[in-house]
Amino acid sequence: MVDLLGLCSICGKPGAMFTCHLCGKLVCNICFDREHGVCSSCKKGIR
Repeated sequence: MVDLLGLCSICGKPGAMFTCHLCGKLVCNICFDREHGVCSSCKKGIR
């Protein structure tokens, strides 16, 4: 988790506070998979 808040790199909404462990994008709670530590875009490649 990152202490910075910004715009989500995926949906564009404010409140992004997570960084994807694979691509490094700053994403919001909705676009982040806490279990895997990745954004929804990278999660599509995880099985």
